This record gives sequence, structure tokens and C-alpha cells, in this order.
Amino acid sequence: MNKGDGSTAGTAPATGDEPALSLLDTPSHREEVDSRLADARERLLALRRQQEELERQKNELEELRRKQDEYTRGKAEMVDNLTRGLVTLEREQIAAQRRVELCTQTAGAFRGYLEQLQAIDDTRWNSDNLRPELSRALGVIENARLEFNRARTKLDCLNPAATESPAESPAAGQGVSRRELIRYALLGAAASAPLILAGTIWLIVALLAR
Repeated sequence: MNKGDGSTAGTAPATGDEPALSLLDTPSHREEVDSRLADARERLLALRRQQEELERQKNELEELRRKQDEYTRGKAEMVDNLTRGLVTLEREQIAAQRRVELCTQTAGAFRGYLEQLQAIDDTRWNSDNLRPELSRALGVIENARLEFNRARTKLDCLNPAATESPAESPAAGQGVSRRELIRYALLGAAASAPLILAGTIWLIVALLAR
């Protein structure tokens, strides 16, 4: 081995996974250095562009996955909600149709009885036809009452008391008014007791005087 030979040299230590750069490969001219530097910069720029492209693709895939999950959850939720909603609406529709039919029938019956009652002309009643006309009119009234009461058991709209709120219901203040009534009755009885006793005594004396 020649000690003074400048061309004989070792290699630079390797770092990481990159292969060691031999000193023999080190360019000796400026033009070659510039060329290799430009090549290294170009390769680095290409790697950065590739990294940015991979990041963009990753973000797009994550967004796509999020939308797929949202679609799966949303579809299952809305299928369940719409199915149960349709069942409820169909029930309500059937009940509403029945109510409409019942209201139509009841309205027809009410109109019929109203026409019969309005057709009664009691000014033409006399001693000859009073009894039969009165009986017929009372029969119409009774039938109309039965029809109305029967309709009230089927249609809540004919029962105003059923639609009142508890605060507006007369029963809410019934307890207070009853207590007040009892108190006033007791006070009245106590105040009128002497008069009642005096009247009783006067009645007894008058009977004895006869």
C-alpha cells in the first residue's frame, strides 16, 4: 500500500438506510457538483409532491369512509323511523276514516231529527188532534234525545266537558265552593236559630189558644 497516494481513501460512514457515499464517487469538478445537487433537489421535490399526493388521497379515503359510515347509520335509522311512522299513520288514517264515517252518519241523523222537530207546527194543534200530535212530537223528541246521547258516547267532540283542561274544569273549584257553602249554611243556621225557636213557640201558643 502506498502511503502518499491521495487517490487511496476510505468511505464515509453510512447513516440510516442510505448507502455509504464512497469518496471515490465524490465529484471533483464544480460543474459535476452542481449537476448532482440539482438532481438531488429534483428528486427531493418529486418525493414531496408524492407525499402531498398520498396525503390528499388519504384525506379523500377518510372522508369517503366517514360518508359510508354516515350512510349506513342514516339509512338504518330512517328505515326504522319511516317504517314505524307508516304503521302509526296507517292506524291514524283508519281511525280517522272511521271517525269521518261516524261523523257523516251522525250528522245525517241529526239533520233528519232537526227537520222533523222544525216541521212540527204546534199552532195547528186543537182539541181534536192534540193527543195524537203531542204523542208523535214527544216520540220524535225522545228519539232525537236517544240519538244525541248515543252519539255523545262515540264522539268526544260532542262532550265539551271532556275537552276542558283540569284548570278550567268546574270540578277543580268544587271542593272549595262546597266548603264555603257548608260554612255559610252553618252560619245561617246559627243566626236564624232564635227566629225559628220564636216562631215555633208562637205556633204552639196559637194552637193552644184555639
